[in-house]
Order: sequence, then structure tokens, then C-alpha cells
Amino acid sequence: MGTELLAPLDLAFWHFESDAHPMHLGALAVFAPAPDTTPTRILDLLGTRAAAIPRLRMCVRDVLLPVGGKAWTVDKDFDVHRHVEHIAVDGGDFMTGAGRLAGELMERPLGRGRPPWRMYLIGGAEGGPFAVLVKLHHALADGMRAVAIGAGIFDEIAAVTDARTAARGRPAVPPRSWLPDPREMAGMALGRIGEVGRAL
Repeated sequence: MGTELLAPLDLAFWHFESDAHPMHLGALAVFAPAPDTTPTRILDLLGTRAAAIPRLRMCVRDVLLPVGGKAWTVDKDFDVHRHVEHIAVDGGDFMTGAGRLAGELMERPLGRGRPPWRMYLIGGAEGGPFAVLVKLHHALADGMRAVAIGAGIFDEIAAVTDARTAARGRPAVPPRSWLPDPREMAGMALGRIGEVGRAL
């Protein structure tokens, strides 16, 4: 994948973004893992899956023409470890702590000098539940692209016995009429997991 001009709507999402009006969307998936699942194992798998998706290696750069235009280009310094992070949940009810932490993470703007996405492994103490928050810039992923990216990331998550989803998206301008609700995107992606408990 080389250089690709941003489509008009994606360009609008990129230009309209401000601290008061972030242009990213997110999906939070909560899992109940098998006892032998560890944060390191999950994090390694998430990083491997994300790094294998070409779109997630792309960053936005200026172009001479058209005036005001932007283009997707491959980030030659791409390092998946800059995008995938593990954050522990301190005591108390996991769902409450994970939800609060996900809200705080969604409030942070995405860096514009790197591929505009982040992924967080929340919790994941050995034998305990964990959550995965995927945060994507709206210019990077419209509805169908978000589904494809989500499926590519979650398709081989192993040792999962139960999955519940919640999602949150905050575009500052009305999305296209065919853009699925973030909860639908999370559900569609997680639907691909199926029998992944036997993957590892």
C-alpha cells in the first residue's frame, strides 16, 4: 500500500478535529479468559494481529496538490509497541474500573504524527477478566473498515469463554447514514471470534 489521497469526507473528519471535538471512535470488548491466559500473551497476540493489518501502518501526510489535501502514506518508523499498551485495573469491581478507565482513555486525543489509532489491554491479571479498547480516528475507519479492522484484530484472540461488548464513538459531525452504531461494529467484529477458545 503506497500513497493514497484521503477521501473528501475523511479529509473533513481530519480537518474538523479539535481538542473540543475529537474525531475518533472506539469499541470496548470485555472477555472472561481461561485461567492460563496472561497479559503478556494477550498483548503479544494483539500486537501481532494489529501489525499485520496494512491500514494500521498508514499515517496522514501533507500533499502539494490538491491544496489542503492530505494523503495516507506508510509510516516507515512504524512500531506497534507505540500503539498497543497494557493498563492494570486497581482493585474493586473490574467492570466499573474498566469502564471508568476506558472513558478516560477515550478523552485523550490521538497523535497526528503517527498512524491514528491506539489499542489498550485493560486488566488481564492471570485468570481474571480483561478488556480490549480499540480507538480509531474516523478518517482511518468508517463503518465497514472499522468492522474489517476489528475482525482482523479479534479473530484469533484465544482462550475466550465469554465476550460482552460496549462501545463509544464521538464524531463531531453527523456520520454517514449507513455508518453502523459503534456497538454494532464491536458486535460484528466479536462475532468472528466464535470458537477461539481452542486457538491456542
